Amino acid sequence: MTARGTRTPRRPTPPPPPPARAAARVSRWVVSGLVVGTVLLAGLGGGFVWWRSDREVARVLAALRPLAAEVPADQVERRAAIEVADRLLRDFPTAPEALYARGRILLRHGFQAEAVKSLEAAIALVPDLAAAHELLGLDALQRGHYEAAAGHLQRGLASDPTLPAAGVALGEALNNLGRMREAVPVLERFIAVNPAVAAAHFQLGQAWSYLHEYGRAKASHLEALRHDPTSGLACYGVALACDRLGEKEMAGEYRRRHVELVAADRRIGQRRVREGQSADEARGALAAAYDLAARIYAANDRPAEAAALRASAADPLPGATAPPSPPAGAGRP
Repeated sequence: MTARGTRTPRRPTPPPPPPARAAARVSRWVVSGLVVGTVLLAGLGGGFVWWRSDREVARVLAALRPLAAEVPADQVERRAAIEVADRLLRDFPTAPEALYARGRILLRHGFQAEAVKSLEAAIALVPDLAAAHELLGLDALQRGHYEAAAGHLQRGLASDPTLPAAGVALGEALNNLGRMREAVPVLERFIAVNPAVAAAHFQLGQAWSYLHEYGRAKASHLEALRHDPTSGLACYGVALACDRLGEKEMAGEYRRRHVELVAADRRIGQRRVREGQSADEARGALAAAYDLAARIYAANDRPAEAAALRASAADPLPGATAPPSPPAGAGRP
């Protein structure tokens, strides 16, 4: 009522927000980067389940293509390895373990973008394929994409806590994201199972240093040096921790060691750039590709092809090419 006794007109009720605006209110719950047709659901036990529509899976698989023709003919071992990867795609185009193996071979031989597509296709088919998440996480970490690296490595470890490289890599990604308090337990769990991995002790030392726990940082970096006396970065970590602890003489000693080791690393790196990949390294990478492919063929009940690939892995001669596929049905019961 107003002062004159008249009734104040009631304001009209505002209409409900349109769907787009309503959706915007919950946008913070939507994981960025999801493609159309993909839904992320929280699973039991804190895991995640990826659901993709058949159309989306088909689109991911259709993006894969043979690559051997793109390798110069004079790169004999590399071209042979990519031919193995092409065979896996041709013979097992929808087998997640084959797509993983193909991605691993492509990463090793410099086809990073195509390797990522193959690994993502494997995950589209089997969302909890831990080894594929591990490789994607390691690749993202190497390229400085720390959020992506942490996401893949966490999903990989949730599926398989025994992944050989994921624990220390996740600790490094979390350190680079400024999430040191999360990195510490990850690295401590890894070290409990793998106590001799210098990189894990180094990353733990980094985390302790950023948390201003300099005594612990010093101890972790010294442990890293015990397992890898050539680590210039660990020497620098010890020097920094000793500075903060007031141990100036020890800090100076490790700072000098750091300078010497960095100079030696630079000389080694310059020599590798000049010389390139050695013949032994090229043959070793090709042998690894043959061996990995042999396991895929054996697991898919194709023993003749598996045996031929194993023979090539045992003797990957310069100039070797991927052994031809036997006629359809050969070697099968």
